[in-house]
Amino acid sequence: MPILFRYRNHILLCTSALALSAVVSSRNSVAATPKTAHASDHAGRGNAPLGPMRKHALAKGSENITVSRSRNVFGQTARQHEGVSVTHIDSSTLARHQVTDVKGLMNLAPNLTVQPQGTGSSVNFTLRGVGLNDFTANNTPSVMTYVDGVALPIGYMAGAAMFDMAGVDINTGPSGFTHGQTVTAGEINVKTADPTKTFHYGASEDIASYNRSITNVYVSGPIASNLQYRIAGFTQQGGGFQKNINTGQTLGNADKGGLRGKLAWQPDDKTNIVFSGNWMQDNSQAMGAYNIQDLSRNTPAYTNNLDTGWGFRPAFLKLTGNAKATKPSYNNTFWGGGINFTRNLGFADLTTISAFQQMYVHNLMDLDGTRYAIYDDDVNTDANMFSQEVRLSSRPEQKRIEWAVGMYYDRTDMHSTFFNDFTQSGSRPYVQRTSYNQDQQAFSQYGHLRFEVTKKLHLIGGITHESDDRTLSNMETLRYNTPLYTTPFDAHYGRHGALTNQFSGMGGIEYQALKNLMFYGSIRKGFKPGGFTANNTVIESQLTPTKPESLLAYEVGFKSDYLNHKLRINGDAFWYDYHDQQVVGLAFVPDYGVVGQYLNIPKSRIWGLEMEIDANPIPGLLLHQHIGYERGNYKDYNALDSTAMTVAYMKTGVLSPYYRSYDNVDMGIPKLTLQGSASYKARLGREWTLTPYIDYSYRGAQQNVPGNTLYRMRAYFLMDMGLTFAPKSNKWSISAYANNILDRHYDITRETGLNGIFGVPGAPRMVGGRFRVDM
Repeated sequence: MPILFRYRNHILLCTSALALSAVVSSRNSVAATPKTAHASDHAGRGNAPLGPMRKHALAKGSENITVSRSRNVFGQTARQHEGVSVTHIDSSTLARHQVTDVKGLMNLAPNLTVQPQGTGSSVNFTLRGVGLNDFTANNTPSVMTYVDGVALPIGYMAGAAMFDMAGVDINTGPSGFTHGQTVTAGEINVKTADPTKTFHYGASEDIASYNRSITNVYVSGPIASNLQYRIAGFTQQGGGFQKNINTGQTLGNADKGGLRGKLAWQPDDKTNIVFSGNWMQDNSQAMGAYNIQDLSRNTPAYTNNLDTGWGFRPAFLKLTGNAKATKPSYNNTFWGGGINFTRNLGFADLTTISAFQQMYVHNLMDLDGTRYAIYDDDVNTDANMFSQEVRLSSRPEQKRIEWAVGMYYDRTDMHSTFFNDFTQSGSRPYVQRTSYNQDQQAFSQYGHLRFEVTKKLHLIGGITHESDDRTLSNMETLRYNTPLYTTPFDAHYGRHGALTNQFSGMGGIEYQALKNLMFYGSIRKGFKPGGFTANNTVIESQLTPTKPESLLAYEVGFKSDYLNHKLRINGDAFWYDYHDQQVVGLAFVPDYGVVGQYLNIPKSRIWGLEMEIDANPIPGLLLHQHIGYERGNYKDYNALDSTAMTVAYMKTGVLSPYYRSYDNVDMGIPKLTLQGSASYKARLGREWTLTPYIDYSYRGAQQNVPGNTLYRMRAYFLMDMGLTFAPKSNKWSISAYANNILDRHYDITRETGLNGIFGVPGAPRMVGGRFRVDM
């Protein structure tokens, strides 16, 4: 009889005469039983197409096993037969890089940018040069984040904690043809671990420089033969590496934790229902800004980007309900729940996903990075979101024609209040309060078809329609009297609406030239709804909604495996024709100054190349290399020239508008991104393994605002090294590591302050160790 035993994340079937491996799901996971396979433009939400799979034959009572393909150490075999570009990041890579939120993904995927909004807890995404710097987090992002199939369109929700992970997929290009919402840039699909049919538990402790600690625990197993559970939690503390340039106080210590529970129930052999709930609390210190340029008080620029500063006036802290002598900080609460229902109907699979998410966000920030009240900011945002999706898709055995149709609905209610303390700025000596309500709902329908013309040639088509309706109401801007400013200001703005109602579509072709070589091409049209500028509003024209943006994407590529699955090379090229691109621009208000405002750029172009190379030349040695290259230019764009305005202001002390054409000006997106790693699993005798590894990433220069080099973030190169000792069973491990071992100083964002520019630094060198148990 065959003997079963665990080795790494696979189950090996062995006989006395022969030992051959077949890749199956590790830990007996109950993710979506029965499995729902569908034709997909974006695989990665737990329902990926199965693709061509070889059959295993086992003669009854025989000692022989016949397997028609060899073991593939790179995994993701089905995706090698799908005509779409996807970067998969597995759970071990996420743990190795201490990825506890989406910002940690930026250096793990080509042409991806994930930046904090200022020094707050909201995040902005850019993928292949397409993204929106949404400083009020009230607009649909260009890159949609999904967690277990649930779309999170609010930057604060998307930036919440990631723990107990199964993996992350980065899907590029216009999407929404098989699920969820329509967006222009792509998706980040986060998959958390599911309940298991057998009992397992685990924990890990990670301790590093700056007193940082990350603790993870989970327990999973059966309650009954058709009922399983999983409970996971995490906490993160410390890690603050910034220092107050005036007092030497530290800043940036984390203080957050979360819980997630899942219950999987199979009432019969055709149905699987997963109930889930989550909670997360973040009471961390905020990130600090460092001063690059200050025209208000001519504070010298900080030479070390790890230096910061803050100073809140007691009257401002009292007005905003903050404690005295407090540091920049977060006080965020997220909670929610969902039901994922899957049913085998015989002719098709029915999937429904229902979810509710609630957030309470309070961010206190010092955006000028000095002890003066130039641009101190207090943000309060409460929001809740309900979403419902219903999808019908073909069964796995229906390989000639694969199809999916569905509907998606979401509703978001948001209330935000922003306090800005400009009291000591000189140009705006007052406290300003802006508040508003926003109601939004979207309803979309989609259909997707993959037709097998021949065994080698496949045709793909998809269509989606979405209606997005959002209303901004109770908009109010108040200025509070100060000793320096006695003129009251109380502006009330009426209701403003933005309605988007558009179709988009795609077509593609896949050609399996050889068993291990596939070529593909596609044309996709995507769009993103318009929205509002809702921060620091002082004139009615600021509330004019942006028009929807649209993107026509052309892509060709290939996927290949060589040398008996020891070498994988995938590549693609893309060309984007971009219309009405939504960007954060500047608007000039007479007798007030410059304010941020979302604008549409009529035309722009982006093109690029991507390459993925994975190699396993000898047993135990794994080499990975990702390459991304992209260029972008504005084609029809006239806007304020911030450089000319700054020069004129420094000479005259008067802020006046200067405009220029940015036709054919470079968009400033990083041209080259590289991610690579090498690891070697050496055996120490029969029972132990020692695995040294090295990871590196390179990111080209980035400039978010054209024409002003002060916004330019220099290119940087990061290198991580580590060593892991573990038993052969891999039930536990001990690791030592050094991240950013070269101690490079680099910026993750640069933005406009009041009459100045500030930056936010990336993490310096972190040395630490990790202990993991997984039983």
